[in-house]
Amino acid sequence: MSLGDRIKKIRLNNQLTVRQLAEKVGVSASFIYQLEQNRVSPSFSTLKSLAQVLNTNISLLVEEDLPEEWLVVRRQNRKKVVTDNPGLSLELLTFLGAREKRMQPFIFRLEPGAVYDEFKMFSSEREDFFYVLSGSLEICLPGKNYRLETGDAAYFIFDHPVLLKNPGPSPAEVFWIISPPM
Repeated sequence: MSLGDRIKKIRLNNQLTVRQLAEKVGVSASFIYQLEQNRVSPSFSTLKSLAQVLNTNISLLVEEDLPEEWLVVRRQNRKKVVTDNPGLSLELLTFLGAREKRMQPFIFRLEPGAVYDEFKMFSSEREDFFYVLSGSLEICLPGKNYRLETGDAAYFIFDHPVLLKNPGPSPAEVFWIISPPM
C-alpha cells in the first residue's frame, strides 16, 4: 500500500474530509488530494503533522517507504559541527531536522594533547557511549579518570560536565552517542 493510500484510508477512518485534514495540517486541500493520489511527496515536517492529526505515527504511515536520506547518512554527507576548539573536529552521523530522536551519534577527532571541555550545552542528565576507533581517549570525571585505547568502549550516565582529552601521540577518532540528544 502506498503512502497516499495509507493517508486516505486513515483520513477516512478518522471521518475527516480532505479540506478538514488540510486545515489541521496547515496545507492546501489540493496538496492533500495530490498526496493521496501519490503525485507529490510530503516534507518530513508535513509528514509529522499528518501523523499527529491522524492520531498515528510516521512509521505506520510510511512503513518501508522512508526515503533513504532519512535513514542513511553517507560519509560525504556528514554534517560538520563548528567548535571553538582547534584540536577537535566533530561530525554528526544523523541528519539535521525536526525528526524526533532519542540519541545523537557523532564521530569526533581529537589531536594529540587536545582537550574537549565544552559541555555547557548539556543542561541535564544524559547517557554517553564512547567507542575508540583509533588512538587514545581519556575521560576525566571528578575524582576519576578513564583511559580508553583503540577498540575500548565506555558507557556513562553524566549529570555533571566532564573533560575529554587525547593523551596519546596520535589523533584519536571516537564514535560517541549522546542520549537524549542535545
